[in-house]
Amino acid sequence: MEGSTVSATTKLRAVSDEYFDLVRAFPLRSIRSRAEYESAGRILNRLLGRPEGNLTSGERDYLDALVLLTADYDRKHSRFAPSKRTPHQALRDLAEQANLGPTELGKVLGTTHAMASLMLHGKRGITAASARALADYFKVDAGLFV
Repeated sequence: MEGSTVSATTKLRAVSDEYFDLVRAFPLRSIRSRAEYESAGRILNRLLGRPEGNLTSGERDYLDALVLLTADYDRKHSRFAPSKRTPHQALRDLAEQANLGPTELGKVLGTTHAMASLMLHGKRGITAASARALADYFKVDAGLFV
């Protein structure tokens, strides 16, 4: 029995070393403070910033769990609960509060007035790069926009 447990653990580590590296850097547990939330956001931004399909299976597993933990923190502490607002609604609300029109939003995103307007009206998707730029500008988690 002992031998099979060691074998299964060894096999799991061989498949998911990246996962365990991420867990050591930021353990997957309930997020209890703003500082932990911001650390989680930096990791999310780093993983979401990779080109699609460029994550290992261990990194994808970790990302899936971290998204759930940050969403739980958002539900408990944020005025923008993910279950109540779409990414485009959150963008519109934040832009309105900051008096940010399409021209200014285009500058934040490094795009045109027209493209920013389409994004504000939900006619253009929010890319990972745009989500990172918006998160940096508004000082919120990038997960709010995905």
